[in-house]
Amino acid sequence: MNLPFDQIDEATARSAAGGAELPMFDPTFPARVAVLMRSRPIADAAAGGVRQDWPDATYDVATLALAAIDMIIARQGFEDEASYRDVIAGLADLARRAAPGRSVDEHEKVAAYTLDALLNRAQREAPFTYRISDYGREDGAHQQRQVQFRLLIEREDPVRGEVVLNATRDAVNALVGGLEFDVEDEQVANELMLERQLAKGAFAAAEKAAVRARLLSVSLADDLNRLIKDTRRDLRSVLEQWANDVPERLDAARDHISARLESEHRLLVKVRESLDAEDEQVTAAAARIAGILTECARRHEALHRQVITARGVFLEEQNRQAFRPPAGGYLPDLGQEVLQPLLGLDTDTARTVVDRWLSDITGPRPVKLPRLYRLLDDLWAARGPLDETRDLVEAEEEIGDPDPPTIPPEVITAAQHIITRIGLPARLSTLIASALTGEDLTNSEQRRQTAEILALTALWSYAPEELEPGQPVSADLAAQILGPRAAADTDGLPLRLPGWDGDDLIIAAHPDALETADPIPVTTLHLSAQESA
Repeated sequence: MNLPFDQIDEATARSAAGGAELPMFDPTFPARVAVLMRSRPIADAAAGGVRQDWPDATYDVATLALAAIDMIIARQGFEDEASYRDVIAGLADLARRAAPGRSVDEHEKVAAYTLDALLNRAQREAPFTYRISDYGREDGAHQQRQVQFRLLIEREDPVRGEVVLNATRDAVNALVGGLEFDVEDEQVANELMLERQLAKGAFAAAEKAAVRARLLSVSLADDLNRLIKDTRRDLRSVLEQWANDVPERLDAARDHISARLESEHRLLVKVRESLDAEDEQVTAAAARIAGILTECARRHEALHRQVITARGVFLEEQNRQAFRPPAGGYLPDLGQEVLQPLLGLDTDTARTVVDRWLSDITGPRPVKLPRLYRLLDDLWAARGPLDETRDLVEAEEEIGDPDPPTIPPEVITAAQHIITRIGLPARLSTLIASALTGEDLTNSEQRRQTAEILALTALWSYAPEELEPGQPVSADLAAQILGPRAAADTDGLPLRLPGWDGDDLIIAAHPDALETADPIPVTTLHLSAQESA
């Protein structure tokens, strides 16, 4: 008698493979499938490359994709992290080597296609999302689980002011082809294996182990960077981690890094012993291994600096964020969630969205309602006489400060003649007396202006910083009258001319001449009868 399929009991289904437990009912089976999904974007890119407009079987997109991840990881964490253009240039060179007869534009197109596939730019750089089946429930029922991850991300380097590429931990695991593992334990085991391979002289296998050590170093740094980034962004999201396991993780990371640096130093000593070998292949492999181990040491030194400052970051962010007001609501990513979807719309739809957005952010605008009493007051108000010239007068009036008074050119010329005639060094009293009593100008007002100009230029040469703003004297004017290197000093002798106060300054053509200058002062003025009146 045959039973319907839906009546076969669960035990029969689980023992369908010769009485053994089927692996898909293991609770860890979905995790294995999720790890397998990490390589699916690369496989999809390789399959999609067949449909592109370059000849089939010309470029290996899968190899180019793994090469792109390796290029990014090799420079990740250093000052010269790879940018989009850097990776495109590297992939285009590989494409040129694969098809030297094809055009340069096609090589760059293949490189861009490969890198955009890893960034998931077809979906506006959203995370790769896949659904997998889970049969691990106790009752054997089927349920779907969603797997989300990114292989590459773009971030802005604040030091260089440029967008750079970073590989995620999922990309590292996809490249090394492993499951989720404890990075520290894996790195210790890998270095032990590398040490044994070097002792046996298996340099080809040792080089592969060294490359894997570099990838593990990147993964270890990625964990700490993610923690620091989350702490700076919102301490509340990682507060439980800091309260429970982060202090122990930091202590363990510090001990681990110290051990790794010591191990890498020991391995470098062994590798450098092989650099003098007669076999060129051994020498080349040893040089490559030494370079990789040196890079790992640099990464661990940089990671050590981050570990010892991590607690300081936590305390600083706690002080900073404790007094920060809570966010008013969900803040979208303007680039990924607003701008890029908007650019993908057609013109009419985008215009409708923008108009609605503008009306929402500007807020309501109430209609202005007229007041009846104001209307009546305006209607009943008596009209005054119309002044036709009022608007014209107001239009001619300028708003703002009045223009500063200008210095007549003849006053500047007279001051220059006085300096030329008397010569420097000279006392300020001599220059003032010559301006007030000389024959360069016949107008007494212009003579007074000349004397003031000479006094102000002397003060400018003595202490320009003490000159009040707005004075009609500048450094150019002082150089024009007294000379470009003119300097002034005082010996304490007062100015004894009638109507003038202050020190009788000594003005010289250059600072060195002040040391020996001792001109005779003038104490009286000989004015004409008209000027005296």
